Amino acid sequence: MRNNHPYSFYVRSAVANIKQQLERSPLKYKTCSDLLDRTSTINRRILEHAFKQEYGYRIKEYQLKQRLGTSKLLLLEGMPIKRVANKCFYSSQSAFCRAFKKEFNMTPTDWMRS
Repeated sequence: MRNNHPYSFYVRSAVANIKQQLERSPLKYKTCSDLLDRTSTINRRILEHAFKQEYGYRIKEYQLKQRLGTSKLLLLEGMPIKRVANKCFYSSQSAFCRAFKKEFNMTPTDWMRS
């Protein structure tokens, strides 16, 4: 019987662990490199390919999606947009608002009003 997975069990486990880390604590690691350095010893390129094949996103894309999802919760709690942007590692409030609008098709202010 042929194995349908091109990656070893070890690589697939590392990929699942990375996904779990991002879902559990999306604001813990500032960069994708920081996350990978602290959670895995596997070659980054292999992890990137395996993650994309398994979940359909690059690791950084998934990390950003998780952060933006968390940003909605912070906004609902009443945190100011500027503080949310900072907490989500954006360089400015406008960079955060652009990313939010790209992901959700509305600005954070419009989203809070709706």
